[in-house]
Amino acid sequence: MTTNRILLFAGAALMALAGPLAAKLPPELAALDAETPGDLINDPSRIDWTSYGENYETTGRQAADIPGGGAARVFTIKERGAFPYTVAANVPLLSEIKPGEQVTVGFYARTLASERSDGKGIIGVRFQENAAPYGGFGDSNVLIGSDWEWYEVSARADKRIRRADAIVALQLAGARQTLEIGQTIVVKNAASIAAKANLAATSPQPSLKDPATIEMPDALRSAGQLVNDPTNRSWGSGGPAGTWQDLDMPEIWLKKATRFTTNAVGENRWDLSTTIPITTAISEGDSFTVAVIARTISAETEDGKGLIYARIQGAFPPYEGFGDKVFKIGERWQMVNLPFTATRGFGPGDAAVALHFAAARQSVEIGPVYVFKTN
Repeated sequence: MTTNRILLFAGAALMALAGPLAAKLPPELAALDAETPGDLINDPSRIDWTSYGENYETTGRQAADIPGGGAARVFTIKERGAFPYTVAANVPLLSEIKPGEQVTVGFYARTLASERSDGKGIIGVRFQENAAPYGGFGDSNVLIGSDWEWYEVSARADKRIRRADAIVALQLAGARQTLEIGQTIVVKNAASIAAKANLAATSPQPSLKDPATIEMPDALRSAGQLVNDPTNRSWGSGGPAGTWQDLDMPEIWLKKATRFTTNAVGENRWDLSTTIPITTAISEGDSFTVAVIARTISAETEDGKGLIYARIQGAFPPYEGFGDKVFKIGERWQMVNLPFTATRGFGPGDAAVALHFAAARQSVEIGPVYVFKTN
C-alpha cells in the first residue's frame, strides 16, 4: 500500500481545539468560517490528504484558473478497483461528529479522462472513522463532468465519530479515470455550502513569492526568474518501488527534506518518483536552471553515489516532457544545477520538474528545489 501526504499550498497552523470550534480557528480559517453556513470542520487551505491504494498515480498542480485557491490534486486510476475504496483520499476533520448532526462536504472537481460510456468520472463520498471497523454514513456516488464544477454531499450522522478518527473518504477506484480535485470544504449543521457561501471571495489565488523573501544559496540570487515556490513541499510523490518520508533538516536551506528509499530497482526508473510544480507557463525555447539540494544516505551503485534522473514534464498523462538528464550525488549535501531548454509549451501550472529514483536500490534525501527561467 502506498501512502502520500501532500501539502499543495501553505495553510495556517491549526491550534488545539478544546472549546468551540470557531473560537479556536486561526484568522484565515475564521474568515472562511464566517462566509460558510454552519460550522467549518476542516482546513480548506490545505490538501495534506492521505491517499492510498494500488495502480494509481497522483501529483499536484497549481494554476490561477483552478477555482477555490488555485491548487488541485490529480489522480490517475490505472485500473478499476474491486471496490471503489481500492484507491481513496482521506480529508481529515477538526471536530468530532455526533449522532443527529448534519454534515456536508463540498469540493471542486473535473474529469480529464474516464472509461465510462458517458465520459464522466465517479467519486464515492463517505463520512467515516479512519480506524477499524471503519464505520460511517452518507455513502454517495458523485458523477464528475469535464469542466470545473462544485459538488456537494450532505448526510445526517447515525453514529459518533471521535475527532481523532473523523474523515471524509473520497473513493476513486470506481472507474479507470483521471480526476482533478481542488479545494474541499466540510461543515456541520448546514445542508448546503454553496447556496450561502461566497467561495470565490474567500479563496486566495496562488502567486509567485518574492525571491528576496526566500532562503537560498547566494549563488542563486542572480540565476533568473524564480518560477516555483521552494517553500511549498506539495510534491507529487509515488510509485511501487519504494517509500518516501518528509524530514526536518535544520542544517540546510529552508530546513526541510524528503527521503526517497528504493527497495529494489524498478522496472522503470520512475517507479519511485516525485514532481515539483512549476507555477508559470512555459513556451518553446524557454531556458531553465533547476537547482537541486540533495545527498545520498546509501546507494548500491558502483561508486556508492545516488543516481537520479530528472526531466520537465506535463502534470497529466501521458506526461510528455523534455530535457531528460541523469546526475549523481555524494553523501554530503550538495547543489546540482541542471540546465533545460523547452522543446514544447505548457500552460500555467501544467508542468513540473520530475525526479526519478528507481534506477538503483538506494536511499537519497532531496532538500529544496529552485526552478529559474533564465531567458
